[in-house]
Amino acid sequence: MNQTTSKTSVSARRTYLLLSRTLFGLMADSPFERITLTDICNASLVPRSTFYRYFEDKYDLLHCCLRGLVDEVGLTEDVICFKNRESIRDFLMVLIWHINENMKQYRKIYGANQDGELMKILQNGLRQILTEKLEEAEKKGYRSKIPHPIFASLLADFYFGIIKCYLEMADQYDTETFIENVCLFSERDFFETEGGR
Repeated sequence: MNQTTSKTSVSARRTYLLLSRTLFGLMADSPFERITLTDICNASLVPRSTFYRYFEDKYDLLHCCLRGLVDEVGLTEDVICFKNRESIRDFLMVLIWHINENMKQYRKIYGANQDGELMKILQNGLRQILTEKLEEAEKKGYRSKIPHPIFASLLADFYFGIIKCYLEMADQYDTETFIENVCLFSERDFFETEGGR
């Protein structure tokens, strides 16, 4: 029985990886709203019946990809709650490294989709994931003065803005400078005063 479960798990992971890579490849060339389930299944060589075994539709696949990315880059309670500079810096280092590893594809996806529905879908998905993470953080003792829907919305806009900003400005700033400036922004350290900082 364990072997069957293990094989199913490996099979499920392979299918997820294949479908997610296919979706990202298609989004690099076309706006998300023009991509059909048929396009995804044909390009991935995954039968429609197999797709439906794992996902409800292309939106479910996209949300699963987003959740996987959030988990991969380590968006922890410390980062969400701006506990300290080190946790934010560590998160940004992983996030920027991930973007740099996939820069060409992410820029193509952004270029093909910046005026389409994908950006709103991603922001809403990130908002939902952050709401869940805020509820988990609260169970661990983090108490927000701001209601979760407002806080999650502001955080989603902040993190989504970081990604868009980096995609647009990565050629102008090295990684360290970009991360340092985001950390200054997160600490509300915007301006120099007379005589230094």
